Amino acid sequence: MTSEGWISSRSPVTVLLVVAAGSLVAGCAPIDLTTMLGQRAPHKVEGFTLQNRFGNGGLSLSLNSPRARHDWIRRTSVVTTPEALIHRDGVPVYRIRAQRGLLLGSNRLVQLDGTVELAHLQEPPTVATGERLRWDTRRGRMTMTVNLTVARQDVEVTAERGELDFAGNDLVFHDQVVLLDRSPQAGDLRLEATTLHWNLASGEMMAPGLVKGWQNDPAGAVQFVQGVDLTGSSQRRWLALQAPVRLQTRRAGQWRAYGPVLWWLDRQQLESPALLEAQMEDLRISGRSAALNLEQDVLTIAEDCRFRQPGEALNAQQCRWDLQEGLIVASGDVSLEREQYRQVTRADQLQGRLGEDNVLRLTAPSQGQVTTEFVLREPETAGDGAGI
Repeated sequence: MTSEGWISSRSPVTVLLVVAAGSLVAGCAPIDLTTMLGQRAPHKVEGFTLQNRFGNGGLSLSLNSPRARHDWIRRTSVVTTPEALIHRDGVPVYRIRAQRGLLLGSNRLVQLDGTVELAHLQEPPTVATGERLRWDTRRGRMTMTVNLTVARQDVEVTAERGELDFAGNDLVFHDQVVLLDRSPQAGDLRLEATTLHWNLASGEMMAPGLVKGWQNDPAGAVQFVQGVDLTGSSQRRWLALQAPVRLQTRRAGQWRAYGPVLWWLDRQQLESPALLEAQMEDLRISGRSAALNLEQDVLTIAEDCRFRQPGEALNAQQCRWDLQEGLIVASGDVSLEREQYRQVTRADQLQGRLGEDNVLRLTAPSQGQVTTEFVLREPETAGDGAGI
């Protein structure tokens, strides 16, 4: 439901209000207003203005163009360098600019072409650019295509096609969707998806299906990440991927999560409540309720921590591994098992390092208690010989 203020065949007063600042011409010769209304001849308008008031959500539209040409029979208008403002309850929310435009069916459908810019005027400012915009004014929905880019602060999204619902502030991107986060904390993060939903009011994001990503900054820790059904928030600065999640880091090896992974972008920390497995050369690590600080290279596992490599295994309730310093602290029912001599060391806490030879060298704190069990190989004995 809309109400319009525009050129009407039944209202000469409306026509005069709209075009009073300009002139009406057909070709190059002036045309009488009464003759124009009777013949419905195509005519040009200088200083074109369109007003639409929508019946949903308190939205209204005002569009201005320095020149327009109207065809009464086809019910179309061609406008030059149009500029439009969309208001919500009298407050401007969006501004639209284009090189040219086409209005169809008593302005029910608007198509803008050339360099098209759509700006969301409320904080934080958001600007969408493309080469074609189609707008159903009755439904309040807009589609932008061809070289579509949407920029908001440090976040930029590109796609083949985007849809905007004015009433809900919802943006939906389709086909070859790329999200770039160029904030210093995100390490030039790039995510690729098939579809992305983004709400401009709340900042909430959702990308169903497969999502791939990596950090382009050479200092970024993530070389590759892959998961499904992404959710997140551009305002609160977090992303979440559903399992299975694969992660390749520059310093912390390959990771695989069997539950959701939460990525706090500003803190550069990954968290997963479910089983997490990692591999660095011959060393395998697993545990639950894990957190990996990508900036400081610190891994923390709060439940069922396990280190495995050829010849030895470390089990503990919790562990903390500083990858930069190589320091490992394991606590809670700690056991270190080695194949050599079937050695088993138990303690409340062990700490030490993983050496360059990939051997765990752990000791107990000064106040701690340690028990070690091992089996020495029994010497071989000669068998009883038969006498001559």
